[in-house]
Amino acid sequence: MATVTFANFLDSLPADTESLLRTPNLRLVVGNESCDLDSMVCSLAWSHYLTCTGKASAVPVFQCHPDELPLRTESVWLFQELGIPTTKLFYIGSLSVDKIAAAGAKVNLTLVDHNSPTGTMADLLTRVGTVVEIIDHHKDGGKWECPCTIEPVGSCATLVTEKLLGDSGYMLDKTVATLLLAAILLDTVNLSSAEGRVTEKDSAVVQKLLPLVAGQQEEFYHQLLDARLNVSWLTTPQLLQRDFKKVQCGHYVLGFCSIPCLVSELTQREHFNGDCFQFSQLQSVHALILLGALFPKEGPKRRQIGLYQPHDHMVGVSRDFAESISSVLESQEVLNCEHLSVPSFHGVVLEQRNTLMSRKQIVPMVSDFLAAVEHDSHPGLSDVIRTYATEQSHDKDSAPRLSVSSLSLADIQPSVGAPQDPMGAVLLPSTSHHDKPPPIAEYTPEEEATDHRRYRMVCVGGEKVRVDLNLIQQYRGIVQHGGYSGSDAIIFISACYLPPRNIPDYQEILHQLFFYILSVLEQIVVDGYIVVYLHYSTPQNSLPGMSVFHKFYKMVDRRLRKQLQLLYIVHPTVWVKAMLRLMRPIFQFYRKINFIGNLQELSEHVPLNQFIIQKPSKYKDTPKQKAPPTQEAVSGQEVLPTTLESIPELDAPPTLEGATKLDTPITLEAAVPSTHEATPN
Repeated sequence: MATVTFANFLDSLPADTESLLRTPNLRLVVGNESCDLDSMVCSLAWSHYLTCTGKASAVPVFQCHPDELPLRTESVWLFQELGIPTTKLFYIGSLSVDKIAAAGAKVNLTLVDHNSPTGTMADLLTRVGTVVEIIDHHKDGGKWECPCTIEPVGSCATLVTEKLLGDSGYMLDKTVATLLLAAILLDTVNLSSAEGRVTEKDSAVVQKLLPLVAGQQEEFYHQLLDARLNVSWLTTPQLLQRDFKKVQCGHYVLGFCSIPCLVSELTQREHFNGDCFQFSQLQSVHALILLGALFPKEGPKRRQIGLYQPHDHMVGVSRDFAESISSVLESQEVLNCEHLSVPSFHGVVLEQRNTLMSRKQIVPMVSDFLAAVEHDSHPGLSDVIRTYATEQSHDKDSAPRLSVSSLSLADIQPSVGAPQDPMGAVLLPSTSHHDKPPPIAEYTPEEEATDHRRYRMVCVGGEKVRVDLNLIQQYRGIVQHGGYSGSDAIIFISACYLPPRNIPDYQEILHQLFFYILSVLEQIVVDGYIVVYLHYSTPQNSLPGMSVFHKFYKMVDRRLRKQLQLLYIVHPTVWVKAMLRLMRPIFQFYRKINFIGNLQELSEHVPLNQFIIQKPSKYKDTPKQKAPPTQEAVSGQEVLPTTLESIPELDAPPTLEGATKLDTPITLEAAVPSTHEATPN
């Protein structure tokens, strides 16, 4: 077996596609799209091994352009120390898939440090390439039928080193050993068990490499770390590009940018939002996910996650898309995330308390969340989602289109002229009461002491919270007590009573309304309860974003979460189903959801004799006061809504007699007007 020195190997590398095609027994060894040190080292080392052993004429391919290499400061420093001329390396820009296809050539590939190619490599594999080998330490995508070495070790270089040392016919040279050692030390944070990345195999391999390098581990690691953190001279686009990885999540394209500083500090740069927008355009991504890490030699380690969407760049990208992903990340207890207030940033920033979790773990979390949309069992839902997720608007003068990539209740527009319930749609208030009311007056302590406001107390997170009933007076019809089904209380939630998002003090009113609903549940629920959610006729601008639902869900105590028996959603739209499908990773009650198309179907599951059907009403608002929506029984007799005031203070389990009843019980027949009467004005 002829020995090929590493220097001679570099000299033999082709410069372009034409010379590449003249290489016999060609094998491309390709690292991942971020082209970090681990990927570059693995492609170099494995290519040298294949060439030396005569198994193939291997060419390492760096998935970056020559002018981008200086952004990888630790790689540049290491190559300079080892005397590796970067001009002799083969970059992705030198590879022309069209020329290879035109020549009728077929190319074999070894994938290192990844197993799901994107971009040029995905195109190459589709047209002329074949994956013949994989060496990786990421989650197996299961796409290829070829020899695979995939293990969850700290660094892919560990697996490559193990293979090189296991072949007695290959002599591991000092340059290659130094490259491999550098990648392993950086990826495992100098074999730190506290970081949760290192494995026994990583440590064992390092101990075998150190004698070949004849260097000091600590000193070498800190030299690499200093080079990595030396990024102050880089511009924002260069920082984003430095360790960038594009990930296809179903029909969404996300860009993950690992940066060696905190996101909250990076956002303070001048024109940061504009730079993010332009970078998103350049990369054609629906959203950027910034993974910031600060690991100083002394002091606590920190990680932050930033989420940014180019709102005007691609249809379907909105603030709520970031909030939905943010909610998923917050729901992952292993990350231990919390929101940070960064007013200057047009996105979301999370402080990641668990610094052990890196991009390798976060990418699958986000991918699994978005993949849930692609597998909805509802007929036609996946097609609708795919249509909106990939749609791009070219007519700026046309009305804005909804897109499921925002996937937020805040952006849902109920269908106009939706099919009516065959038994008669539930009659709900008209939406005219959502006009802007005047701002809520501020009270002095003296005025508040003499005021006739009514308050209720509710326990939230172990603390007592006061509910201002006057503040939410016109929205209190949102919740009704509908009697009992066996021992389970029935709670009706009418979404048409949600406040519009454009009113003054919206956040305060929404929080108070949520606390009010909790207070009703605390009064009524003893053993279990059933929730009936009525979605029909809910205005678009009254539906909160997904992050709001996640926030409120976390406030509900464990008892009420466990005691929920069933959730019936009446008159659901395809968008409501899409929302719930997206929220499945966040909420644990998805299996308790039942979709109900009409009242007749609902009556087969819960008794309706205690439920007040709402009639639409038209009224004018005065500048001073807004009239609440009227509520009448279908029989024509005016009744009061069943709210907290009509529920007695109960120390014992409530009975059916304890709930407010109508003078004349509403039967299904009485509750259903004719079709023309059921049509909202």
